[in-house]
Amino acid sequence: MSGVVRVKDGVAFTVIAPAGFRLLRAIDYVADRLGLDLTITSACDGEHSGPADPHHDGSAYDLRTHDLNAAQVQEVLHTLRSVLPSEQFFVLLESPGQEQEHIHAQRRKGTVFPPPEGVKA
Repeated sequence: MSGVVRVKDGVAFTVIAPAGFRLLRAIDYVADRLGLDLTITSACDGEHSGPADPHHDGSAYDLRTHDLNAAQVQEVLHTLRSVLPSEQFFVLLESPGQEQEHIHAQRRKGTVFPPPEGVKA
């Protein structure tokens, strides 16, 4: 059975940027490919690092890790990184080993997605 993408109650997708759609596509692909249910725990909602934080413009998402084992977390990180162009996106494990541990994926600051015509992504 393939995995699915779930959304934690209360998560708001008030805006989804083009980069956000690309992230959602990648998250769905990873869930299906690895056969894991992945839960988005933050989109446009929640406390973030200020008004310019990419969560607010729909180009960053957080994924729950506490229902995955350590090997699965590493698989998710590796697979997300392999399907997202590293010039435009990054994926990291925030607060490893702590209660608030999660995977954070976003469009790189200072980039535009999709890239302007003629610029290779």
